[in-house]
Parts: sequence; C-alpha cells; structure tokens
Amino acid sequence: MKSLLVAILLFSSIAVHAQEQPKLIVGIVIDQMRTDYIYRFWEKFENDGFKKLKKDGYFCKNTHYNYIPTYTGPGHASIYSGTTPMEHGIIANSWFDKKSSGFIYCVADSSVKSIGTENESGKMSPKNMLAPSLGDAVRMASLFKGKSIGISIKDRGAILPAGHSANAAYWMDYESGKMISSSHYFDELPKWVTQFNNKNQADKLADLGWDLSLAPELYTESTSDNTPYEKPLILNEQPIFPYDVKRAIAENSYYSFACTPLGNTYLRRFAEQCIINEELGQDDYMDLLTISFSSPDMIGHMFGPQSMEIEDTYIKLDLEIAQLIDALDKRVGEGNYVLFLTADHAAAPVPKYAQDNGFSVDYFDLESFKIGMNKALSNDFGIDGLILNYSNQQVFLNKDLMKSNKIDIKEVSASIREFAMSFNGIANVLDYKQLQHALPPDQFSKLASMGWSPLRSGDIMIQYLPGWMSYGKQGTTHGSSYSYDTHVPLIFYGWNIGPGETIENIDITQIVPTISIHTNIAMPDASNHEAIQLPKAENQD
Repeated sequence: MKSLLVAILLFSSIAVHAQEQPKLIVGIVIDQMRTDYIYRFWEKFENDGFKKLKKDGYFCKNTHYNYIPTYTGPGHASIYSGTTPMEHGIIANSWFDKKSSGFIYCVADSSVKSIGTENESGKMSPKNMLAPSLGDAVRMASLFKGKSIGISIKDRGAILPAGHSANAAYWMDYESGKMISSSHYFDELPKWVTQFNNKNQADKLADLGWDLSLAPELYTESTSDNTPYEKPLILNEQPIFPYDVKRAIAENSYYSFACTPLGNTYLRRFAEQCIINEELGQDDYMDLLTISFSSPDMIGHMFGPQSMEIEDTYIKLDLEIAQLIDALDKRVGEGNYVLFLTADHAAAPVPKYAQDNGFSVDYFDLESFKIGMNKALSNDFGIDGLILNYSNQQVFLNKDLMKSNKIDIKEVSASIREFAMSFNGIANVLDYKQLQHALPPDQFSKLASMGWSPLRSGDIMIQYLPGWMSYGKQGTTHGSSYSYDTHVPLIFYGWNIGPGETIENIDITQIVPTISIHTNIAMPDASNHEAIQLPKAENQD
C-alpha cells in the first residue's frame, strides 16, 4: 500500500511538472520578413506552414520594433534579451568604437578560436552583448541542466539569441559551406555536426539550382522576372530564373548559396539533426532552440520585396516551416513545445521602383553629406577634424579636439543641425542631450532614444525622409523608424496556447517576458516586464 502511494505521488508530481512547462521552446526568426508577406502570399501557402501557425496560434498583427536602427544584430539581441540597444548594447551590426577609433563587429571576439574551420569565421562570441538572453534564463532556471542552442546561416543570428551560457551556436562558413562554431562553446565540433558537414549538404542542394516553384504567370504578387531594380546573383548575368547555384558558389563562395532559398532548406535540415542528436525536449529540463533563417534577408537585399525571387522564397520557406513543425511533432510531441515566429526587421521598397511609380523618394547622397558637414564645421570654427566618424546615421564628435580648442559642443551640434536640415533627404536631427532626456512623442525621437547607448552610440542621430536610403540603385535595405522597417510578424504557437489574434500595438521586446511567464521561468535580467496575455488552449484549465 505504501509503495502504491509513493507511486501515485510520484506520478502526480511528474504530471504537475509536465503541465507547468513545455519540454522545448523554439524561437524562429525570419531575417527581413515584412508582416504583409503573410497576406500577400497567403493563397500560395500550403496548409501546414504559415497557415497552420496563424490558424492554431496567436497572431499579433501589429508588432513593431521600438528602437532604431532596425538591423540584424540589434534585432536578434532585442528579441531574445527583451530589451533595447540602450541596455543590451548591440547598437548595430558593426559600430565605431570611441576608444580605439576602429570598428567593432557585434559578435567578434579575438580571444576565442574558430571551431570547424581554419579561417577566422569562428572567432565569435556573445561577449559584446551587455544583457543576458532568454537562453541564459532557460539555463539558469534549470541550474544549467536545460540546453540553449542557436543556429543560423549568419553568426550573429545564432550567437546573440542563445546567450552567454549557451551550450552551442552554429553558423555557416562561407568558405567551405559547412557549419562551424567557436571555442566559446567547446573545443571541437560534436560528432553529429561533423557528420552533417561530411555529407556536403550545400553542394548537393546546389546541384538542384534555383527555379520557380510555380508557373511564372502565377507570380501575380510580384513584378516581372527581369527588372532594373534587382542585383544579379552572378556578376554580369541577368537576374532571371533559373539560377545556376553551383556556378554562383564557384564565382562568389557559399555566400551566394545562402542568397537562395536553398539556404533555408540547409538550415532546416541542420535544425532537425540538432533536435535529434542533442535530444532536445527529451528529459525533465526545458530546452531552447533558436533558429534564424538568414537567406530571406540576403535575397531581399539583392532583389527587393516586390521581386519574383522574394515571392518564390516565401513559397518555399512555407514548406520548410511545415516540415520543421512536423519534425517537432514527431520528435518532441505535438503540444509539448512552445514556438514563436517573428522577424529581426522588415524592409523598405526599392526606392527606384517606388520613384518610378510616383512616390516622392530618392537615394541619399552620403558622400556629399559627409563632405558638406565637415566643410560647414571647418567654416564655422576654423578647424578641421571635429568629426571622428559618421556611420549608422550617427555622428561621433571629436570631443578632445573641441576641449583643447575651447569649442562648445552645443555650438558644434547646432552647426551640424543647421547644415543637415538644409541637406536633401534629411527629416530630423537629434543630439545627445535630446537623446538622453524626455523628448516630444514623435516616432523617430522615441525609437532613437531607445536605440541610443551612452556607452557606444554617437553624439548626433540623423533621420532620412520616408522611403529614402543610402544604398545602391538595385535591391533594398532597412534600418529606419518607419513602419516598412519596424512592422514584423509575431505568432505564438504550441503548448497551452489557443488560437486568436490581436491588433493591439506590441513591442518586439514583449516576446521574452511573454515566453518567460508562459513557461514559468524568471525573465532575463534587463527584460521588459510587459507580457502579452495569450489565450489558453481549450483543453487547459
């Protein structure tokens, strides 16, 4: 009788624990996904990918980034830390360093070694991120028995989400087309990663080439196949289907491979092997797997959001998402994991395309602006060199030179503002005082202050007019405070989540507190505390 009672209590304890937490958290970030892609390509999607997530999950239709710049590094750091660059410190993909007068790449770390390659592509770690991530919170909650693993084509897309205490992060080496890592995590690749690499997956996929999934005439949500708004995948060739991916690799490394939907297939296959071989979701300790699909961003930069290439990319990505969900259901169990899907930023329309269709936009003349700004300061103060650097739309002032020449920083800021506001394409200018203190409630001021770090950012921030960018005449980019860059999809799906949608304004930094509360763990230290109320599944109390 006593043994029966013990067994009942043990079973009850296990059952309660199973109800309190899912076995696995899966975070999916699609690099450069606009929310309107869900509606725009809806009729081309099958039933088990984006449609399944939207139908069975909770869709936050009005999710935005609450800081600038909207880049990949800050995006991944903000999604998974639950805070903005003001606190986590990843203010851009690369930024000017005030101390060394050089540039810092967001995940560069010269103190570690490459693992899986002889080149320097693996000398990376999360050391530059000043806040812990959801991965760190998951690890801490289980006394570091639960796993946190990040995977992506891009190093920053793998490293920043998984956190400082991650078990592993993996990304692609463009020289070899293999998945690599860093000695921050271990001294050699796990056997399963080596086995994956030995199968030469990228080369086998490249043999397939890149052709349209559907008949060309069905791509009604896009421009024609060959337009002047697109960059070619292969130099001196037309941007038209089909694409010879093997030739592209031969001419420009495996970076070109990643600039096709084959990069998404490669990463999904790697994710499935990671789930199996790392036994994610197979014990009593909740794990985290972060997956960042980088190829949509690389394709978007080349071809722009109106292209057939982007439409075909999302038709194919829909199938990858479906296969990933199926793999999770089979391996971890349907209802045993919680998944969220979002993007690290969206993208602007190609300015030339918008311009040709009547929009009042243009390209910002960056070189003329920098030359003119320096000349204006030289004329006003009779000295050269007052600007150390201009990058990421931020001006870094030479404060030592100002001090030695008894030049007031307020006067320099006023001179820059006067020049900048007369320059074609500039909408606003904020100096460090305005960024530090309460500001008028306009969108640029709010987002600029949340993205400004006193430790790392410049002294003055510049805003371009809507639709303007400093970029080539083909393809597109991102980074602004405008909705075409800030508006991204967000869907919560899986364990104890019922279907529904909301049009309430959601900040990207609300993802982590929502997941933390939903899975009953402490939030990461610097996380926003405003969680989203998720509907419960019908079979839950």
